[in-house]
Amino acid sequence: MLIEEITQIFMLIGAFSFLFFVYFLAISIFRHFKRIHYMKNFSDYRAILEYNMEKAYDMIHKEHILTYSLDAYRIDEEDYDKISKEFVRLVGKLCGPVLLKEFIFLYGSIENYTFNLLEYFSTRYENDEIRNQALEQITESDIDEQLPSYKETV
Repeated sequence: MLIEEITQIFMLIGAFSFLFFVYFLAISIFRHFKRIHYMKNFSDYRAILEYNMEKAYDMIHKEHILTYSLDAYRIDEEDYDKISKEFVRLVGKLCGPVLLKEFIFLYGSIENYTFNLLEYFSTRYENDEIRNQALEQITESDIDEQLPSYKETV
């Protein structure tokens, strides 16, 4: 009787161990195929993220950056940090919770995902600044060339 009870206990332990092993094997296989899916469709995910980043940047530019540009002020470091964090939040909001989780999985962690968004924001901001300075220089030189000098009119 005691031997039968011990045998049943070991059989239960063996059955639970087997089920535990099968469960983790199934999860590993699922994650493997999920990664393959993301790799195959990376360009599609990237296009969706790119669209949302552009849209968020345009919204941030209209709300925050444009006011500094119109006032001819450069954004200080503290405001730049606030605006860039707002950009990351807005991209997440535009993507929605399901896509946000997929992007975080795709990039490996929330830190990598956030780093890529901040890199996009800073690159886009710097390119806009360089473009605006170049446009100002071109405009000033065009005006100087097209307008006759004061000496010529006198």
